[in-house]
Amino acid sequence: MRPVPLALAALLLATPVAFSQSDAPPPPLVVVDDAQVFAGMAVSSALFGVEASETALSRTRNETVRAFAEKVLQERRETAERLVKAAEADALPITPRMSPRHEAEAQSLRGADDQMFDDLYLAGQRRAIDEEVTLYQGFATAGQESALRETAGELLPRMVAGQEQVRALAAPRG
Repeated sequence: MRPVPLALAALLLATPVAFSQSDAPPPPLVVVDDAQVFAGMAVSSALFGVEASETALSRTRNETVRAFAEKVLQERRETAERLVKAAEADALPITPRMSPRHEAEAQSLRGADDQMFDDLYLAGQRRAIDEEVTLYQGFATAGQESALRETAGELLPRMVAGQEQVRALAAPRG
């Protein structure tokens, strides 16, 4: 186990992130190449997508947002299942749970004002998918050879497609 990547990944998971509508995703801080660290971060992100989308389905009145939330919900549930199976195939212990940062973001979304909800949901999904694409790209190219790395590579095109869709939905309105 490499302590520096693990410490950086733990810092990323513990740092609260405000919902942002910035056009540019933040530059990657680290490429995660450790399978255990990747699995924890990727599963947390998938579970956040599930939680946020379930909240969106119960709160939004916008049919476009509803359709997007249904898509994200289905995809992130499948993603979490595939990641857990791949980690098990690699004999990696994994506890499917959200990081403290993802828990805090989900809590913020649940408490969001109704008038701001859709914008906050889409901004949060945009940030999350930008992070996922960076995470999956890094691990699919630099991660340890494993079922998890193969799964990351298989899931990456769908992540990129979702990134394009949420960018279109979360574009600032003038």
